[in-house]
Amino acid sequence: MRSRIVAVLICSSAVYSGHAVADNRAQAVAAIEECNQFSQFDIRECLKKRAIDSAAALTQAEARAAAAIASWDESDTYIKDAGIKLRAANASFVRDRQVQCAFASSLIGGGAGNSHEIKRLACVADMNALRTFQLDRDTGKLVPK
Repeated sequence: MRSRIVAVLICSSAVYSGHAVADNRAQAVAAIEECNQFSQFDIRECLKKRAIDSAAALTQAEARAAAAIASWDESDTYIKDAGIKLRAANASFVRDRQVQCAFASSLIGGGAGNSHEIKRLACVADMNALRTFQLDRDTGKLVPK
């Protein structure tokens, strides 16, 4: 999974550049690596913070995307359609993240302690960061009215 995320991010970096986007790409592949230097309890706490911070960044990216679409220099028909599809994509992402991260956590098997939660939190942080990157990339260059 991580190699797939890295591949997507590398390919995407050629399409869109920007400081906030570069930060999101780095976050999408760094959650577990950044937190791995601690004890198991502290890894869990570090990843919990990463998941919370990435959720806040995602909320901001969703708002930026909605604002970019609303002020887009395009026909009202396309603006309305894009807004509807953004809301549907956001809802779908929440469901997909829950399912994907439950799957990732299940791959710990009989792991003890915080292993399952560590895996889930790393997944949430990574997926949020990647989604933030995608929203910024896809709507960041819409020409406003």
